[in-house]
Amino acid sequence: MAGVLVGGAFLSAFLQVAFDRLASRDFRDFLKGRKDIDGSLKRLKMLLRSATMVLADAEEKQYTNPYVKEWLDDLQGAVYDADDLLDEIAFRCKLQAESQTGASEVRNFITAFVDSFDKEIPSKLEKILEDLNIIIEQMAKSICGKFCFRLEESNESNEITEGTRHLSYYKAGFYASKEFEIPSEAKGLRTLLVKNHLPTYVFKYENMLKIDLNLFQNFKCLRVLSLYGACLKELPITVDNLIHLRYLNTCNTGIKDLPNSLCNLYNLQTLILSSYITKLPANTCKLINLRHLDNSKARMKEMPPQMGKMKNLRKLYVFGVGKHDDGSNIKELGELQRLSGKLSLLNLENVQCINKDTTEVILKNKQDLSELELEWKYRHGAEDSEKERILLEQLCPHTNLNSLTITNYEGTSFPKWLGDSSFSKMVSLQLRNCDNCFSLPPLGQLPDLKNLQVECFGKISSVGPEFYGNTINPFRALESLSFQNMPEWQEWVIFEREVFSRLQKLYINDCPKLSGGVPVQLRSLTKLDISECEQLVASLPNSPDLHELLCTGKIQIPSGHHYKSLKSVRIEGGGDSILSFLPEFASLFRLEFCQCPDLVSFPSGGLCAPNLSQIVITKCRNLKSLPEGMHTHLPSLVSLQLQWCPELESFPEGGLPSNLQSLVIHKCEKLISRRMELGLQGLHSLRSFTVSNHPKELESFPEEALLPPNLTDFTIGYLPNLKSLNGKGFQPLTSLKNLRIWSCNNLDCLLEDVLPTSLCELDIYDCRLLKERYGNEEGEGRVKIAHIPRISIS
Repeated sequence: MAGVLVGGAFLSAFLQVAFDRLASRDFRDFLKGRKDIDGSLKRLKMLLRSATMVLADAEEKQYTNPYVKEWLDDLQGAVYDADDLLDEIAFRCKLQAESQTGASEVRNFITAFVDSFDKEIPSKLEKILEDLNIIIEQMAKSICGKFCFRLEESNESNEITEGTRHLSYYKAGFYASKEFEIPSEAKGLRTLLVKNHLPTYVFKYENMLKIDLNLFQNFKCLRVLSLYGACLKELPITVDNLIHLRYLNTCNTGIKDLPNSLCNLYNLQTLILSSYITKLPANTCKLINLRHLDNSKARMKEMPPQMGKMKNLRKLYVFGVGKHDDGSNIKELGELQRLSGKLSLLNLENVQCINKDTTEVILKNKQDLSELELEWKYRHGAEDSEKERILLEQLCPHTNLNSLTITNYEGTSFPKWLGDSSFSKMVSLQLRNCDNCFSLPPLGQLPDLKNLQVECFGKISSVGPEFYGNTINPFRALESLSFQNMPEWQEWVIFEREVFSRLQKLYINDCPKLSGGVPVQLRSLTKLDISECEQLVASLPNSPDLHELLCTGKIQIPSGHHYKSLKSVRIEGGGDSILSFLPEFASLFRLEFCQCPDLVSFPSGGLCAPNLSQIVITKCRNLKSLPEGMHTHLPSLVSLQLQWCPELESFPEGGLPSNLQSLVIHKCEKLISRRMELGLQGLHSLRSFTVSNHPKELESFPEEALLPPNLTDFTIGYLPNLKSLNGKGFQPLTSLKNLRIWSCNNLDCLLEDVLPTSLCELDIYDCRLLKERYGNEEGEGRVKIAHIPRISIS
């Protein structure tokens, strides 16, 4: 027995060590940018806490219940597995730190080892979570069975007894047959969880799930009350009878206002608001023990006064500044030093009184804030841009911040703190709609910045030294960089020394005046996306690991650069210079041309791309021919889309590859006029065929011997002259499962007798005559096609 007690003590000790590790700085640093396991580690922490909650009770009951002893053994094994994984992560962190100071050979070896280990973490973690979840759920049922009750539509509330302490009610449908009631015997109820999966727009229905409001008078011992999805439009004044209440959830209800009496719930620690709530009671500041105020879904226009008194508040998702704020309300934030996680400050244009000489701290003392959003109203028309800059200066956060978003700021420059190297934990930064700014802050000085988005800067004409800052290796950790909608940007001044050494993704979109070039030495780049940059003439960067290329304008490939890893290429508006290099892209998987007026033909000899499986050609109005030798040079091609190519007349000699499975021909008049010469019937692997937008041709379709018999999906769209389906063309299609017909307003009959018996789904859209004939489910026409399992006519 002593051994068992020691085992229980060991478990408690292991759990405490696990909590300490999960809260350590090393683990927080490890989780930066690791969204794939961040959530899983949080679940692990939650499950370990759940184990702690039932552990003490289990240790007492193991002597009278052998199943509890068995459960403790299982828990011990799962906890040891978790501890082993945390050991491995700690070792990984130590290796990573040592690699920063070691020789290059050692650094490369450690990096390879760490990368390999990182790939194993998610699967190991998921296995541990699955085991823990099962073990804890089983034990909770064993220990708490007589105190806990789950009420569903299949069981009765009379099973609830005086000893019931925790009650949950789950309703999956839209309606409840009667008002939800709790037997008065359960006066000692501590927890009531209502979960009704309903969208808020259905609250108008009177016979939805209702809550007996007497519960606020009868069950005064409640600690936890969740009304998720309940048919409530208000809370009664008597809610303050629940003096022990710690947790209140009104999410997904119709509640629009909270009664003032709610402010008497001095023990309340968590309050979750419905999406209809626009303001809180004036005395909300009396909730001095409130720790979590979740107003992330509420439509709050302003905050209640004197919020600075709520000094225990740890989570506040949104702080909206009211229209008549004299500056005092937002200063209340300075008193809430324990705020953590994410905070959004909205409607900052409403802050009226700004003292540039003030030393008051608003956000700088909040070391546990990880994400911050600062937002003004779009185009609010700031009367004084300097006042706007001063306000942003005073909203300087703590240097522990991980993520920052600034939206609709109308100052002409940014304060000095933005881009300061002291923000060493800043991982993500987004600057949006800052139309009055003439330059960017020195963001290259942020040592750990991984994601940067710059969007809608209407007055910036040059990006250069001011952007890189005063540092030898700017943007040394940056992995993703995006410039979007910068109409006056003309020049990107290239940094002379090493820059963007870890950049993996680069987006430049809607910058019509940008000319010159982009950085050339981007060795880590895997994706380059350049669109709507008509004047940009640039060389592809030296990026041997480039996987995805989307480009417009004149893009050149320098000699000596190889892109053997390139898998996807989209060329828009130009890019004919790339054509000659396509055969060198041995790994190419997808190729797309869009709006390329200079594309008339492909290089002589065709494309030798053995792994190419998808080709999309759209709005290339001068294209006359496809690549030569497609049937031999493109053995992996399975999908071909040809759209708005009016000059394209035929397929190449030898036809299309025999492995082709999907073919789309849309608005290619010359090609479809010679459809009987295309050799479609010989494409024995073809499963899906779409023909659409051919107004002059096709009065009867498809012709006999046009399509291969193995076709399973057939789509006919926008053929205004189509008057009949050709029965002889349909008869061989014995494998057809899906038939879609849209916008064929002269087609009035489906030839029911010749439709393949294999047909499983018929979808008719915007076909007036067909709808008249088959739309009525009781009509004569519908009866003739009733054998088809799924029919949709609209």
